[in-house]
Amino acid sequence: MKVKKMVLIGLLIFISSCQSQIKEDESIQSLAEQSDLQKTIVLHELNGEQKFILVDDLVEKLNGDYKYDQIHRTLELQINEDNFYLVDGVPVLEKNGEYIASDEIHLKITNEKLFLPTQFVEVGIGATTTIVDDLLHFQWYGQTQQVFNEEVNAIQLEDLNVEQLIDHLSFLEKPIKGAEVSKIPGHLPGAPRPYRNGYHEGIDWYDYASGGGISTDTPVYAMGEGVVVRADHNFVEYHSAEEREKDLSYAAEIGETPEYIFDKLRGRQVWVQYEGGVMNRFAHLHDIPADIQVGTKVNGATIIGYVGNSGTSDSVDQNYEAGLHLHQDLFIYGELFWTYLDEGEVIEVLEQIW
Repeated sequence: MKVKKMVLIGLLIFISSCQSQIKEDESIQSLAEQSDLQKTIVLHELNGEQKFILVDDLVEKLNGDYKYDQIHRTLELQINEDNFYLVDGVPVLEKNGEYIASDEIHLKITNEKLFLPTQFVEVGIGATTTIVDDLLHFQWYGQTQQVFNEEVNAIQLEDLNVEQLIDHLSFLEKPIKGAEVSKIPGHLPGAPRPYRNGYHEGIDWYDYASGGGISTDTPVYAMGEGVVVRADHNFVEYHSAEEREKDLSYAAEIGETPEYIFDKLRGRQVWVQYEGGVMNRFAHLHDIPADIQVGTKVNGATIIGYVGNSGTSDSVDQNYEAGLHLHQDLFIYGELFWTYLDEGEVIEVLEQIW
């Protein structure tokens, strides 16, 4: 009996020891996993502004990748399954073809190095951050994180025929009450723009071609239910005709219009993001109502701005009544809606939706 009892006690001690070892191993594994999830990036203060992270550091920590175009000053950033796009000087973050309602994220270029504000980590990839001294800490779950983020768009614009495209855009109302879509070729998407070696990206609404009695008092409507993702209340016009001409000359020299220059030529803008990846870019505005802010929810009855000529040579010359028109660019998941259409199909789509 004593022998059996001793054996039993020994067996219990062995089992207990094994269980303790298993728990210890699990604890070590858990700590290791937490260590892998925990990311730390050095912060940089630039010109006394908020603290930024170096893009190179971010992609290294998250096994991402990026491409920077020096001519257009554009950043294409890929992290996990998400694709981000930013333009120097443009306070809008594009994620998987949709635009995020945050005016805190912008690309910063200093000494040929690329920086993003710390808000990119929270708003862009959905991670909670803490800052200790000059270090940014956050947890990154990689593929798991994607499950909790919005789904990547399933619509491929090139796969939509004219009828499907019309159906997708049919919820949009006219931006100017009483106006009609102009059929003048120069007012339509794809029209050549020799003065800057480019082409027309959107739709122009002039009084002489569209009607509607357009003036600087003419309201521009949001066209549908959506959210404001850009509102240029602090827009600064070109300081002189020479400054604007310098940008145009550079575009002529290289044979295309760089994106950062293109954005300045559009003048004061409001961008509205809708469901289904649809986004409207309203340009050359004269003014914007004070209650239109980034994050403001709008509908077809909401006035988002007033027709103007900002960004044009007339505006630079302080002739604010000349050349008045609304320029409107329409996107579906980051692509201009007319990318895969010919001129006849473009007119058909515009006539059907408006």
